[in-house]
Amino acid sequence: MLYNDPGNRIAMARVLKLALAPVAIVALQLAFLFPELTERWYGEMAYPLVVRWFAAVNRSSSSYAEIGVGAAIALVPFAIYLSIRGMSRRQKLVRLLGASWFGAGITLTVFLLLWGFNYARPSLPDRLGLSPVNADARRVLEAGKRAARLTTMLFAELRQERGPTEMPFSLEELATRVDLGYHDLGLPGDFIDSATTPAKMLRSSVLFSHLGISGIFVPFTGEPSVNTLQPDVSLPMVVAHEKAHQRGITHEGDASFAAFLVCSRETADVYLRYSAYLFATRRLIGEASYTLPRNDVLEAWKLIGPGPVEDLAAIQDFWSRYEGAASATASRVNDRYLRAFGVNEGVASYGRVVELLMALDEEGRLLPENR
Repeated sequence: MLYNDPGNRIAMARVLKLALAPVAIVALQLAFLFPELTERWYGEMAYPLVVRWFAAVNRSSSSYAEIGVGAAIALVPFAIYLSIRGMSRRQKLVRLLGASWFGAGITLTVFLLLWGFNYARPSLPDRLGLSPVNADARRVLEAGKRAARLTTMLFAELRQERGPTEMPFSLEELATRVDLGYHDLGLPGDFIDSATTPAKMLRSSVLFSHLGISGIFVPFTGEPSVNTLQPDVSLPMVVAHEKAHQRGITHEGDASFAAFLVCSRETADVYLRYSAYLFATRRLIGEASYTLPRNDVLEAWKLIGPGPVEDLAAIQDFWSRYEGAASATASRVNDRYLRAFGVNEGVASYGRVVELLMALDEEGRLLPENR
């Protein structure tokens, strides 16, 4: 038998190592060409099993991803040293290039199987039958004003004397409330009907702050991970955003929109609703400020009460402390990653949430009735 020949086995292993990355890339392109099949076979059948398996094996409050990265930083250089020790310079180069290529192939294949094929599924707006609206700046500002008034009313319901506000429950309880919210919301294409991996506190939050990252979903461990140094008022929307990724929503603007839908429900806890409408106010008025006169925008900001103003200032102050080369580099890396997986707008895709909020407003559903 050919496979029993040691030489043939080595040759087949080499072919596999070389072909793994190209095969994964072709598989992704085929998934984009046939989104309905991808939705049926991956979104509806395979991915829910992935989520269920991660939830069964990963219930710890510690981040497995952080542990894994720490172990890799400590062990991989040593393993590389042992594997090339005693080789000539040319042999070392060949070994390192081959290992890098095979490692990239393995990483891409595992990424696609565990989460990446979600990029080829229909977008959230398509599932909802909602077309993003590139509205006139005046209309955006008016929507922002209405959101500002509601935000101020919700702050009063919190019964907190002033800001910055404090979240009245733990991160674990927040993640549970968000999961229940997604279950109640029943977004089209959300086939996750089991428990999910809980949101994890990033112990490396200082590093993520310098990188300008509020949260991250780690496909290799199924973990929605949160930078817990940021002000409390940001946490509901951040957890809901990363939980949206966990449920297969890949586009950043779509994930923020899903987070808004979950947190703004009239049956949601008032702190979640306050966080959602403060987010909407900030994004809508902020978007209008790019083109409208400064005085008009300032009048809109004045509609926000002292408590929400202090929360907004806390957010601004927090991120301004960490601005620098690291956050700029992280943004560029994220931009290239998103474009590589079919998000043509790159990091600008985060801004699509404004267009989706305006689409909701056109249908009269941005704010609750009678508000």
